[in-house]
Amino acid sequence: MTAGSLRRRHLLASLTLRKPRTSSQTHFNCHPTSIMVALTKSTTQFLAWTASKGIETPLDLNERSDGSRYTTAKVDLDNTSDILQIPISACITSDSLDGLAERLAYERKLESKSEFAPYMDVLPTLEGGDNPYLATLPRFWESKRLERVEDSGQLERRMMNDERKDLDQWALACVDSRANFLGDGRYAMTPFLDMINHDASIQTRARIEEDKGFAGSGDILQLQSGKNYAKGSEVFISYGNLSNLDTLVDYGFVSDTNPCNVETIAVRMMGQQPFTLTVYPDGSVDAGSKATLRYNLATPEELEIFSTIEKGTGLGILAKPLSDRNELDVQSFIASTIDEALYETKAGAAETKDDALINMYLSARQKQFELAIERITHKFPGIEY
Repeated sequence: MTAGSLRRRHLLASLTLRKPRTSSQTHFNCHPTSIMVALTKSTTQFLAWTASKGIETPLDLNERSDGSRYTTAKVDLDNTSDILQIPISACITSDSLDGLAERLAYERKLESKSEFAPYMDVLPTLEGGDNPYLATLPRFWESKRLERVEDSGQLERRMMNDERKDLDQWALACVDSRANFLGDGRYAMTPFLDMINHDASIQTRARIEEDKGFAGSGDILQLQSGKNYAKGSEVFISYGNLSNLDTLVDYGFVSDTNPCNVETIAVRMMGQQPFTLTVYPDGSVDAGSKATLRYNLATPEELEIFSTIEKGTGLGILAKPLSDRNELDVQSFIASTIDEALYETKAGAAETKDDALINMYLSARQKQFELAIERITHKFPGIEY
């Protein structure tokens, strides 16, 4: 994912991040009952290192008993306050995400000889210990647990698409969950930034200031959370417009009230190209799927209209119903497809009450599908599906 082009001193509307874990009220991760504890030695050393690198912030870094970290405001902050200033030189950077994973793996092999050693020591691990545990991500789950995710193969397809066996799996997981796009063509592992938790409702802003870094040299990344915070309250940023599938795969959490969640269903019709039907948070269905179905379900007479369309004008006519009959068939097909996926998802949610993370993921999917069917039946009373 990228945040689009970012020229020097340009202000981002939002900062697209890849980083793990959250403690927002509507989210679930694997340790919801953890409590605040004293900072570990590695975290204390990390904070000393950030100061030496010129990283400045009005935030405190805190830890919970499960190893997760979160930030709180040292002072009252308004929605225009900078919550982080970090020299780009203090980041691990690369021109690609693959390159960043390779760079991270290299720095890890250097151990104490790496200039980023204190940062490396607080990154999540595959072994557990004091740091967050990467093995909670689905890519590291046992097959029996993955088989319990009844989402019509949505998670499985995503994981297959993301799989990169040629890269160090620890480094790849860290990059997928923590890297951000700088906007000048580079990706970065940004110390401290990747420890601020997620809230989808926040309009995070970032800018790069030229030659404003430590000791007056180098570029710095400045970040605004876009929200007012009282002293002592937890501070959040938005990682971007991420669905529950996105957050589950890369961060290991989901939300039952995610305003950015989309649910998808793979659709296959005999003699037609497969396509993906997308259901949005309000229960609406993507226009592309409806256009495809209007064409696929049209009668020969309804298809005749395309012979009269001027060449090069495209298929924009499919953005609207072709006929009452055609639209009823389209909506019936959509409702039937969603209902079938809903049945599977609902059964899966009922069978995973002992696994809170999977259960919340499936329950949120179930609610979105129910809303979609309710929306269709309200607009087309008596529709059969």
